[in-house]
Amino acid sequence: MISEELKKIIKAGDDFLISSHINPDGDAIGGMLAIKWLLNKLNKRYIIVVDSTPSEKFKYLADFEKITIYSEYLKIGFNIKNLLTVDVPNLERLEKVNKLLPKDIKVINIDHHESNSNFGDINFIDLKACSCTEIIYDLINLFGMPLDKDVAEYIYTGLVIDTGRFRFSNTTTRAFEVAAKLSEAGARISFIAEWLYHTNSIETLKGLGILLDSLDINMNGRMAFVHFDNKYLKSEDGSKVDTEGFVNYPLSIENIKVVAFLQETEKGRVKVSLRSKNNNINVNNIAAIFGGGGHAKAAGCRINGTIADVKNLLLQEISKKIGIRD
Repeated sequence: MISEELKKIIKAGDDFLISSHINPDGDAIGGMLAIKWLLNKLNKRYIIVVDSTPSEKFKYLADFEKITIYSEYLKIGFNIKNLLTVDVPNLERLEKVNKLLPKDIKVINIDHHESNSNFGDINFIDLKACSCTEIIYDLINLFGMPLDKDVAEYIYTGLVIDTGRFRFSNTTTRAFEVAAKLSEAGARISFIAEWLYHTNSIETLKGLGILLDSLDINMNGRMAFVHFDNKYLKSEDGSKVDTEGFVNYPLSIENIKVVAFLQETEKGRVKVSLRSKNNNINVNNIAAIFGGGGHAKAAGCRINGTIADVKNLLLQEISKKIGIRD
């Protein structure tokens, strides 16, 4: 459960910068907006800033437009005193948002990654939570605030994204209990499912086809790579693709144990998303070798090199983990 210490610090503080990792997912976005909701109720001053543009897939969330994209010309209007991070394993993952931080800032770190480096002045890391929004749900309850539709949808979005629609191994009994409470508070369960998982742009569906065409099976059918190169990502169609959930398609192949989804976001720089469906293969440990992190079955990192270079590096490390019994 959430700590009274965290409640006291948030209640006593003001002038908050809320942020999350680069390319924020549904848990990060829902978590930041849920914290925003709480700070509004407490009459606190705040701003939400992230390094990269959030996916339009989450525009159904109230006040989505209040998420500000970092710019060197950004005017905040107050002196930041507190940084509140959501779903961030280390400060480096904030990328350029770090430039906004004064030296004397107090850092409040809310996360559920096993790779978290405990970088905050106060660290609330709950490895049992299925999502960061589950932690924030407990925080809001600690303040005794009744949920409304908006915050219920923030929290539910994080829940449904990070449990893979209540499919992943982190789906606990409590996740269902919280989801039920959020539904009672007004979260549009059916609408969110339809919008997130059954509504796609033409570019996204075409992109999925292109990605699956890149499928490369290794290690006697136990390891799969898929990738987008920089040329495609910079193309008109590629720039409109929503890749949320793409990594799960090759993971669904029978006998596949590990998948690496590679995106050459810039020449010589590759974003890596790793997934595992084998309890003996901890992809968080593999990502950590390259300065990344995450969870045992879902992690990521960024590696310098070409797509081919990165494949070779990952094969070297993953081959050490995949044995005869895997």
